[in-house]
Amino acid sequence: MAILRINNINFLIVLLFSFIFFNPAVSDSETDALIDRVCRATVDFGFCYKTFHENLKSPSTDLIGLARISIDQGSINATNGLAYVNNLYQHEKDSYKKYLLQHCVYGYQGAVDSFHSASMFLDARDFPMLLSVLLRGPEEMRQCNSLFAMSPDIGERNIMLKNLMTMAVITAVDLVYPDK
Repeated sequence: MAILRINNINFLIVLLFSFIFFNPAVSDSETDALIDRVCRATVDFGFCYKTFHENLKSPSTDLIGLARISIDQGSINATNGLAYVNNLYQHEKDSYKKYLLQHCVYGYQGAVDSFHSASMFLDARDFPMLLSVLLRGPEEMRQCNSLFAMSPDIGERNIMLKNLMTMAVITAVDLVYPDK
């Protein structure tokens, strides 16, 4: 009987620990309305909604918090994409494909730089500059458009990165023009 009680207590402790530390924050109604408004302006509502909800630090998050999530996730995605495309470039033997990959590397590097600058401007609360650097990101990613047919994985990465960039731009526009 004592073993059964100890196992039940251990189970409850593990369950409680898992819920506290591994469960994403549930948003309050204001945060959920804000997420809904931002995500409805994107091409992929489901991706946007899921990304915000999986990365909420607290149930009550404002527009700056959503911008932070967009920028942080975009930075992670762009950095991983850059490493992936750079690896393809390093191992490609075909000169034309290598040429295309080189431009894609430049595009991902530009996106990494845009998100890095955006993070600094968000921290400084310089919202016009935040918007300015984020608007350059999609232009940088056009470098990879010709690679969609060559590698579906690059296409998926580009789509995800463009979605994150769009989420960041929408939050930045709302920060620059709060009364629109």
